[in-house]
Amino acid sequence: MIDLISTHPSADQQTISCARLLAAVIAQAIDDASNKHANSIDQLAAIDWLFDTTSSFKQYATLIGVDAAAIRTALLSPPPKVETMHSKFDSSRRRHLRILYVKWLDRREAERKALEGSS
Repeated sequence: MIDLISTHPSADQQTISCARLLAAVIAQAIDDASNKHANSIDQLAAIDWLFDTTSSFKQYATLIGVDAAAIRTALLSPPPKVETMHSKFDSSRRRHLRILYVKWLDRREAERKALEGSS
C-alpha cells in the first residue's frame, strides 16, 4: 500500500498542498513521456527526468511518500491483466513509454562511449 504524505491524518494543510503539487508534477511527467502526440522534446525531457538517477524525481517521489524505483518499475512493467476503463496510462501508452525508454538508454550509452572515446 502506498502511504502518501497527503493522506496522513496529522499532516498540515501546507504539507498536503505541497505533496499534491509534487504528485501533479510527477503525473504530468508520466503523461508527457507516454503521450504519443506530445512534442518529442517534452517526451525526452520527461523520460530523462523520470529515469535519470541524478534528476530531482527521486526527491519528489520521496517527498510524497513513494519510492522512485517502484514508480520506474511500474512504468516499465507489462500492463496488469485487468485495466480500468478510465486509466490514463493504458497499454498503448505503456508500450510507447517502454520504446522511448529503450531509445533513451541507447542514447545514454552512445553518449557514455563518446565521452570515453574522447578521453
